[in-house]
Amino acid sequence: MAPPDDPEEIHPGLARERTELAWTRTAVSFAAVGGAIIKSNLGAGLIVVGLSPVIWWLGRLVRDRETLAHRPKRMLLITVGVTAVALVTLAVVLPWT
Repeated sequence: MAPPDDPEEIHPGLARERTELAWTRTAVSFAAVGGAIIKSNLGAGLIVVGLSPVIWWLGRLVRDRETLAHRPKRMLLITVGVTAVALVTLAVVLPWT
């Protein structure tokens, strides 16, 4: 049996847990910011709060173990998803500031 190509597969340590916690913190931060925005603009705040589950889901995509063949597609999906969330948030929030 050949050794895995990814060094984390040999000794993963706590890197995956830290990454999962970072994505969760980011999703909670989006929810908190959305809650603050709701005070001044209900629609914009609800959109930002609604994006927090999307961020959390994107973090779960990073965590899932996948074959090496699917990794580039998954990373592209995560990159496009994070960029889309950021652009939507900016488009919603900036006109109200």
